[in-house]
Amino acid sequence: MVLRVICTLLFVVAMPWPTLAQPTEGPWRDRARTFLVVRIADALNLNEQEALKVSNVIRQADGHREELIKQRQALEDKLRAALDKQPPDAAELARLISEGNDIDQKLALVWEDSFRDFQKVLTVEQQARLMLFRRGLQSEIRRAVQGRRAQARRRGWRGGGPGGQPTADE
Repeated sequence: MVLRVICTLLFVVAMPWPTLAQPTEGPWRDRARTFLVVRIADALNLNEQEALKVSNVIRQADGHREELIKQRQALEDKLRAALDKQPPDAAELARLISEGNDIDQKLALVWEDSFRDFQKVLTVEQQARLMLFRRGLQSEIRRAVQGRRAQARRRGWRGGGPGGQPTADE
């Protein structure tokens, strides 16, 4: 059954979805989504239909996160422009800082919200298993991201922001 779920998920991930046309998309992003879905499907013993529903929740959460990252990047451009003004407008800076805090808070909650969305498509027993599995999954994801960043640094990557500073999504 797990093999069948994996094959179905690989098919779904490989399909050309309109949301995947964003320039930030790439094979690594599809692999990350597939990894999440397969890990959750395996831990919760999901059937194909349930795994597809979980996949959709993950895809929607990732799309929402990408949109928030774009908003954050646009806000950073506005902040830079506001700081370049002489003298800087304190009221404008305060408003932009407040907007940035709101966006950062929403970014921090994207995956929390997705776990609430999982509850809409999972049985109570599956929700309980997810609750138990969640911390380990988060640790696994963190280790994978750290490994990916370490690998990128070994190749000479220094970060995407000004002066090598990480951008909002790093």
